[in-house]
Amino acid sequence: MKLTASEWLDRAEVKFELYGQAKGSPVYLTMGQQLIGTYADLEHYRARDGAANGNAWHQGWQAHHIVEEHDLGRLHIKHLAPSRDDQLCVLLPERAHIGRINSILRSVAPLRDIVSPEYLLRSYKEAYDLIDDYSGGGQVLIKRELVSIVHATFRAYQLI
Repeated sequence: MKLTASEWLDRAEVKFELYGQAKGSPVYLTMGQQLIGTYADLEHYRARDGAANGNAWHQGWQAHHIVEEHDLGRLHIKHLAPSRDDQLCVLLPERAHIGRINSILRSVAPLRDIVSPEYLLRSYKEAYDLIDDYSGGGQVLIKRELVSIVHATFRAYQLI
C-alpha cells in the first residue's frame, strides 16, 4: 500500500503540520514534537540540516521505522508495503533508537520467533511505552502517536 507520510498520519489520526525547518523534504512535526516522514525524506533532511546549520542538531539522530521492515516480512505483508526508503519513520536520538526501542522489540519478539499480529502489536506497545520524552512533547503523547501509527498500519493491511 503506497501512501504518503501525511496520509499515514491522517489514517492514524495523529495531528501534524509540515515542519518548516525541513525545506525541500516533506517532514512533519506532530503534536508530540516528533519529526516524522519517510526514511528517505528524514535522511535527506538530516543531511541538509547538517550542511545548512553549523549546529547540525539532528546529526546524531536516526530514522526509526515505526513498524520495522523485518516485522512486515514476519507478518507476510512485506510485498504489499512500500520500499524501505518510503516507509514511515520517526527521527530519534540514537540511544532511544538502538539502545531502547530496537533492543526491547528484539527481546520481546525475537526475529527467529513466529508471532501473531496481536503479539507483535503488544510488543510495539511495550517498546513505545518505555520511550522517554526525547522531544519535549510529553511521554504519553509520544507513545500515543507511535502506537496509533502501528495500529493504523496493522489495520491498513487487515492484520487486526
